[in-house]
Amino acid sequence: MVPAFFYSFFRYAQSMRLSVACLFLVLAGCQKSTGVKEEAKDETLHRYALHGEVLRLDTKDKIAAIKHEKLGDWMEAMTMEFPVKDQAEFNKLREGEKINATVFVQGNSIWVAEIQEDTSPAPASK
Repeated sequence: MVPAFFYSFFRYAQSMRLSVACLFLVLAGCQKSTGVKEEAKDETLHRYALHGEVLRLDTKDKIAAIKHEKLGDWMEAMTMEFPVKDQAEFNKLREGEKINATVFVQGNSIWVAEIQEDTSPAPASK
C-alpha cells in the first residue's frame, strides 16, 4: 500500500507543473506583444482627411466619438471613437462641433490630429 504522503506529493507536483506552464505562456505572450509594438514603428504612416461631427468626448482617455464622412479609400462613413494623442488638441474639441482633421494610421495604431473647426457653410437643402 502507498502512503498518503505520496498522493499529496503527486498532486502538488502536478499543480506546480501547471503553474510553471501558465507562467511560461504569460511571459511568452508579453514578449510577443512587445514585438508587435516594435513592428508598428516600422510600418508606413498613412494619413486620411476627416470631415465630421464630434458626438461624445471621453476626457479620461482622450477619446472623441466622431460621426465622419468616408475616409479616402480606407473606411466608409460611420461613427467611430478616435484617440487624440495631444492634450491641447483634445481640449479644443466640443460636442456637436463640426471638424476637419487628419486620421493617422500606423500598423494597428489609429489616432486623430491636426484638428480644426469646420467653418464652411452648411450645404443648401433642396
